[in-house]
Amino acid sequence: MSDSALTPQSSASKNEALPSRENNLVIQTRIRRSIWKIAFATLLLMAVGSATRVMNAGLACPDWPLCYGQLVPTAQMNLQVFLEWFHRLDAALIGLSTLGLVASSWWFRQQLPRWLPWANTFALSLILLQGALGAFTVTELLRFDIVTAH
Repeated sequence: MSDSALTPQSSASKNEALPSRENNLVIQTRIRRSIWKIAFATLLLMAVGSATRVMNAGLACPDWPLCYGQLVPTAQMNLQVFLEWFHRLDAALIGLSTLGLVASSWWFRQQLPRWLPWANTFALSLILLQGALGAFTVTELLRFDIVTAH
């Protein structure tokens, strides 16, 4: 037997595992923070959506996905238009953020719980469904069943 087989692991090989664990922790922390930010944005989206409904601003932007054919309808901006426009903006940001979260969770799936990429993908599908219902809410002129589902 050689002497190298009997000697304990060198400190260098022990320390090689530490960056991997620290890297996993960094990845998990970033994913967790993204989830919390998306959850907070979703809470804000629901509040603004409720205000939009209460203020009868659901058709304040008569077209979809733009508002009066513009990204930011400055000429038509009033409280109702702002509520509907901001609701759409927040929804779009949530959708894009969730898309990034799904991509990250699949990319780093080895460092995450096995169920997390699947759960994030399912959440994205629900967000896409809500986006479609939001579009139909406008294009179908506030049909009650679509508004209720949305």
